[in-house]
Amino acid sequence: MALSALQIQAIVDATKTPTPEQVRVIEAPRRPLLVVAGAGSGKTETMSMRVLWLLANHPDLSPSSILGLTFTRKAAGELGERLRERIRLLSREMPQLRERLDEDPVSLTYNSFAERIVSEHGMRIGIDPDFSMLSEAGALDLMLQIVEAWPTDLDEDLTPLGAVGQILHLAGEIAEHGYTVESAREALVDFGRELEQVGETNDDARRLLRANRRRIAFLDPIAEYQKRKRDMGVLDFSDQLVLATRIVREAPAVRESLREEFRAVLLDEFQDTSVIQMDMLSMLFGDHAVTAVGDPNQAIYGWRGASASSLESFLDRFQTGEAQESQTLTLSTAWRNDQAILDAANRVAAPLREVAAYQEGKQRLKAQSPVLVARDGAGPGHVDVAYAPDYEAALGTVVDFVDSVRSQARQGGKRRTVAVLCRRRKDFAYVDAALRDAGIPTEIVGLGGLLDQPAVQDVRAALELAYDVEASPWLARLLAGIDLGATDLMALGDWSRILARSEGTNPHQAVLLDAVDSPPEPGWAAEGRPAISEEAVRRVRLLGERLRQVREGVGRSVTGQVERAILIMGTLDDVIADPLSMGGRAALDEFIAVTAAYEKDTPGASLGSFLAYLRMADEREDGLEAPLGEPDPRAVQIMTVHASKGLEWDCVVVFGLSDGIFPSHDKRKTVSWLDEPPIATAWLTDASALPHPLRGDRADLPPFLLDVEGESKPSAAYSKWVKGHYGRALGVHAEREERRLAYVAMTRARSIQLLVGSWIYRTGSSSRQPSRYLMEARAQLFGDAPDLVDDSLVRVGDRGVWARGDWRSLGVESVSGAGVCLIAPEPGDEDIVDSAAGATSVSFPQEAGPSRQRVAAAAQAVEVQIRDLAQDQDVYEALAQLGDDPAVRDTVALIEEYHLGLETPVVDLWAERVPATSVSALLQDADEFARDMRRPMPARPSSFSALGTVFHAWVERELHLASADPASEITASPGVGAGEDAALAGGDDGADEALLTDGERERLERLRANFRAFVANELSDYRAVAIEEAFSVEVGGVSVQGRIDAVFERVSGDGPRYLVVDWKSGRPVTATTKPEKVAYFVTQLRLYQRAWATRMGVDASEVGAMVAFLAGPSHYTLENLEDMLGSGTASLDEALRGVLGF
Repeated sequence: MALSALQIQAIVDATKTPTPEQVRVIEAPRRPLLVVAGAGSGKTETMSMRVLWLLANHPDLSPSSILGLTFTRKAAGELGERLRERIRLLSREMPQLRERLDEDPVSLTYNSFAERIVSEHGMRIGIDPDFSMLSEAGALDLMLQIVEAWPTDLDEDLTPLGAVGQILHLAGEIAEHGYTVESAREALVDFGRELEQVGETNDDARRLLRANRRRIAFLDPIAEYQKRKRDMGVLDFSDQLVLATRIVREAPAVRESLREEFRAVLLDEFQDTSVIQMDMLSMLFGDHAVTAVGDPNQAIYGWRGASASSLESFLDRFQTGEAQESQTLTLSTAWRNDQAILDAANRVAAPLREVAAYQEGKQRLKAQSPVLVARDGAGPGHVDVAYAPDYEAALGTVVDFVDSVRSQARQGGKRRTVAVLCRRRKDFAYVDAALRDAGIPTEIVGLGGLLDQPAVQDVRAALELAYDVEASPWLARLLAGIDLGATDLMALGDWSRILARSEGTNPHQAVLLDAVDSPPEPGWAAEGRPAISEEAVRRVRLLGERLRQVREGVGRSVTGQVERAILIMGTLDDVIADPLSMGGRAALDEFIAVTAAYEKDTPGASLGSFLAYLRMADEREDGLEAPLGEPDPRAVQIMTVHASKGLEWDCVVVFGLSDGIFPSHDKRKTVSWLDEPPIATAWLTDASALPHPLRGDRADLPPFLLDVEGESKPSAAYSKWVKGHYGRALGVHAEREERRLAYVAMTRARSIQLLVGSWIYRTGSSSRQPSRYLMEARAQLFGDAPDLVDDSLVRVGDRGVWARGDWRSLGVESVSGAGVCLIAPEPGDEDIVDSAAGATSVSFPQEAGPSRQRVAAAAQAVEVQIRDLAQDQDVYEALAQLGDDPAVRDTVALIEEYHLGLETPVVDLWAERVPATSVSALLQDADEFARDMRRPMPARPSSFSALGTVFHAWVERELHLASADPASEITASPGVGAGEDAALAGGDDGADEALLTDGERERLERLRANFRAFVANELSDYRAVAIEEAFSVEVGGVSVQGRIDAVFERVSGDGPRYLVVDWKSGRPVTATTKPEKVAYFVTQLRLYQRAWATRMGVDASEVGAMVAFLAGPSHYTLENLEDMLGSGTASLDEALRGVLGF
């Protein structure tokens, strides 16, 4: 029985009725189909209904024969879950489906699908299927290692981190457009020869040629990057696509297998696919039952390889013959937005529905995004348009708008959700501060936003200072956080210069952290300078102590250092105490999650590489991918427009709508919204971008028809051409990218929206024209707004007018009455100077913000209550008078717990035997040793311990073979039983070398070679007389037991009669090794020396002791290590008796 779309809808959800457009999509024949779906037009719902229709009407299809691809795991998971539930509902009316309920449609991301192809079929092209994925963070770390070790300067104008970003971007573009490193080199060299005709007689020509030379220079580190990935057995996301495409191209059997397995395919968000994804998918599913869904107006990911022409060329690539008009369908009903929101968005999108000016000869678009129409029952919507005189006034407008809409509950009584969308992340901190100062809770969303959270910045500041003591900007942040006065800061700076002079350093190179580590005495002052206060010294000392503790954690795992810094700096306590911090604690949790994910995905992760990763995230407007949690709907969410795609809120602010900001361009002179966009240079001067003529989608880009004729010099002709015809074409192309981003921003609000910008951006020295997108929305909604009357001109210059919302009474209402518009008059030169002066004039220290004011008021109220309670009566008697109440009982219990906590418990622990490996821990911290004995915790497994076990077992066998004593004669001393501490039980001779990784095997071979060389050179006068020798010796009244790795007896030459050697496979001792680590080795060697002297009945002076670090290789005698400790050391007996109180 055939079922229609309407019948299926009635079965699975009778509350909805598909539109005629949706019915056409759902019931379309099984052939290549393109669905152009506007923003919020219900494409996910429509696609899930199409799956149900296909299953209901095509018996050859089963749920598992349907493949759905999208870009994020979240979207793939939601699509799969929706389909499973709908299929279950449909099966109630279709018995034949019940038998297949154990099957699920396959819902994957595009990258996961490529990974599956490589893992299942990689052997066909010689790829080991047992590969690991290299994350974006791991790729950054690996390339940073390569660049920092590169023997020559790759670019004198770039820092290593800046070069890494450009090189990785170029590597991605090379892969996305189907090049290998060598084919890219050949193409770039050939292209460079074409460019040489330009010459180098002006800056434009020199920048063009220099960019291409940089690209060619970047290819060598890219080649090294590819080599290291192969050696490590890892792939990045570009590798997946390249290899999957190669498999599909070279293995017809794979194509047939996948086409048979997946008889119907849905490609979601197809506008965001890249050239290589298009190649792979069209080879796989050409002339197949494949449906691509997307919106060309939302193609905003060109920076990560997406090709805006994917939808435009879909039917050409997936259909052999000429496509019919019925194979391109649209979805135009907007289920999200109210009418005024749609009117503004449609106006901004209008130019995107036309052929770009640079595409000469093209008559019409094949994939034209539809004009959005409101759903039945949509509200009128409300759009305010405000262009303030300066940045502060614009922020005031945002605060007033947000406060107003949050005070009005939506239908159902829930608070309205609100977001502020910014083109630049630099605006986050200002928007956040303005809202929080008004008592409005905020949350900055995304990894880039996470790094802007005050709590995260405080932790990061401590970590930056732990890594680099000269990171003064981060120290300045922490000093600002402890509320030092201006004179105290001056005195602290003076003290840092005094310290620098005392150490023979130039005072101009003084490190402020030195002054924080060792602050002056209260009242100290340089001659003729202000003195530092007692309170300032107290606060600085506390900060210095905390920072020293953070620095002491360097060397731990990165996650451990982050968690430790949060604890030491008291950051968690601060955010818990902040009454306006809706997301502070969650931000710290997310930061730890980001750190853990980075460490997991990055081999050899270190604090330095992690901080470099964070700096890269800081510098990218689009941020870096990270496993962030769900935003808090109670807070106003602040994020980039890129991050907002796919999301929606009741009310949205689109902030920073000034020309040059949004649309973004790097020209100092702004242009009117009625003029052409400014020219752009784009790839011409960007070494990280593949030249347009070499891209796979070049047919849809401005044509590069190099013109060097018509002037006396080719360079002059090129300069004229690039500043004229071609530069304008690149400018139009760049503006269309920005316009798509504006369309996304302006379709996120359900009912209320504010479009806001300002003539003066931040502390600019010139005015900026209003954004073309703001002005187009104004023209659509408000028509030709009249000029302000004379008395209004004066009033709009008052920032309070904007912050209080008074500007609305001066503005113009929209034609429908659903919104207000006010464009302030352009400020004159004097106004700009006054605005800049006001912006730079600040008081120090800053006045307490709303959070601190509330905390201070609460603390004052508590103090008043405490004073009122002050009396001589015993606290327990006072509580008893309140009766037998649960709250009273809890209070008594808390007081008793407090008093117990003040007591210092004494716990007597005694062990009959102490392992030799624990003696050093006992000497360093007896209390900690007692706690460990009382409640022992298992040690964390380590790859180095596995390697060490295998190595020690091998050394033991080697020495047995080389010695005169057969292994069977090596017996343990009496009293050492099996199953005791590992130090007593010895190593595992059966350790399985096969379980080691390739890297560990390489290190094992180096250790073996170093061991043989050490024995041959350093021990040539000795022979082994004991191997893995167990011992038991009394020290300070305590029985200490363990095993000696090896003992050698001198047979010739000079030296001690016996030599005890402790083998180490880990890092060797250096000048920077912590004293407690050196002390550990000294204690071990002393024990071994004493044990062997006792065993042989000789004086300890006849027994030498040495630790050999075979990874170095290096070795140290006991005397060497004692010299490193410096100060004299007590005997072992005295030391043990001292800590045990004997």
